[in-house]
Amino acid sequence: MFETLPVTALIRYDAARKAIASAYRVDEAKKIRDKAEAVRTYAKLAGDLDMQNMAAEIRIRAERRAGQLLLEMEKNPGTRGEGRPRKDGTKRRSASFTALPPKLDEIGISKDQSSKWQRLALLVDESTFERALIQAREKNGELTNAALVREIREIATPTEVITEPDVNVTASELIRDIESVSRREKLETVVRLRNRLNPTIRKKLILALKNSMRQVSESKAQLARGFVDYPANGKAFQRVIRERMAEEPDPLSAEKLVLASDFKNASVREISLEDARNLIVAQEWLGSLGSTEHAFGLFFGEHLAGCVCFGSTAGTKVRASVCGTEHAAKVTTLTRGCTLSWADPLRRSADGRTHTGSAASFLVSAACREMTKKGYHVVVAYADPDAGERGVIFRACNFLYCGPTSPTEKFRRPDGKVYDARNVHLLTRDRRFGKLRYKRSRAEQKQLLIAEGCEFFKDDRCKHRFVGIFGDRRMKRTLRAALRWDVLPYPKREPSSEDDVQVVNLDPVPKTFAASVS
Repeated sequence: MFETLPVTALIRYDAARKAIASAYRVDEAKKIRDKAEAVRTYAKLAGDLDMQNMAAEIRIRAERRAGQLLLEMEKNPGTRGEGRPRKDGTKRRSASFTALPPKLDEIGISKDQSSKWQRLALLVDESTFERALIQAREKNGELTNAALVREIREIATPTEVITEPDVNVTASELIRDIESVSRREKLETVVRLRNRLNPTIRKKLILALKNSMRQVSESKAQLARGFVDYPANGKAFQRVIRERMAEEPDPLSAEKLVLASDFKNASVREISLEDARNLIVAQEWLGSLGSTEHAFGLFFGEHLAGCVCFGSTAGTKVRASVCGTEHAAKVTTLTRGCTLSWADPLRRSADGRTHTGSAASFLVSAACREMTKKGYHVVVAYADPDAGERGVIFRACNFLYCGPTSPTEKFRRPDGKVYDARNVHLLTRDRRFGKLRYKRSRAEQKQLLIAEGCEFFKDDRCKHRFVGIFGDRRMKRTLRAALRWDVLPYPKREPSSEDDVQVVNLDPVPKTFAASVS
């Protein structure tokens, strides 16, 4: 990474690392962090990736050191202990409280920064942090906090279930390869400059394209044979997938059903993103991990029976809009989730009713409770009516219904593919190969897309929005009082088989269901 950097830059890099290590006050670490961020921003604008990554590393190290110092620092009690002010307006706090630790705003740190930096300090030990820094730089090219956290998570939660990619993961990679923009650009360049081609190369390319077309045609015909799309009868897409996958033979199905008949055999723990990808891509109707940052698996014995994923919210201001800026760092989104068919055998509850679906509510509730240990106490979840989703699982887990989402802007490419308009900003920069090839404003990029034949439109199809609040009683009361979204009655719906979901109360101990099967 540092081969092309001047000696003076390396000297300053070493000096900055030593200064971070020797910092014993939060404001010292923050000053180094702010200077590094300024250098990173300048290097990014200049297209100097090496300098940008060096500054980003110094910034991240300074943030981690600041988080360590914040954890060690005595907290300012605020107004606690003051009592009511005297009639003349003076405070009643005793003289013993005259020397108080500084408040965050006095140091120049926001509550959001304090929370993130402390979490970064608590994530892993020093050796894991160093290893994650190297891997994040090597894998992504550009070093960012998000890339670092992903690598930390991969190291901290190594793959333990799946040893090879599921065929659905292979198919997803194949789709990306077929639709590759770089591949199309290379072909367009070759066609435009065809007269400059060596006749031998041109002949080979024509033959390769001809053979490729024949192979693609045959593969398309075989894939289309026997394909049945999702039914239009209102059944949830997720349930359709689960029922079809249940038809696949499994030599361990009898053992799995016995284990799944009693929640005494169940456990929920964090799994790697690779394990989550193998399950989610194969079993979840969206077929991707989306913005997943954390994943938790439901295990019966040693068998993975389901997965639920959490990630970033949609939009930059959604977190602050839920419970206010003060609690924005506590908000996460339930992005994906699924359970396998054998995880939900018919169970009989204490009142004599038979039901399915309790494995999903068990998993979601337990995973949300695990997320509180990472500092996330507010979980936003969505149910898409177009996919037959009604949010029954969220209702079973005592989520609050906060009404439908607002219409969103989308654009349709000439090839028919539809994208969210928020993706326009991803096209405004091109930093491939470590250099800034072009830079546009969002408005300029939008006009270019329109000129290319893209159509922008408002999507009036709205999703149901749910909010779950988790933690101890005090935290729940605080966040419920701070909730800014309107809480509405659960939407009315036609009776369906999905309504037979057993409500599982996991506060504080999960219930155990009888193993008898009707």
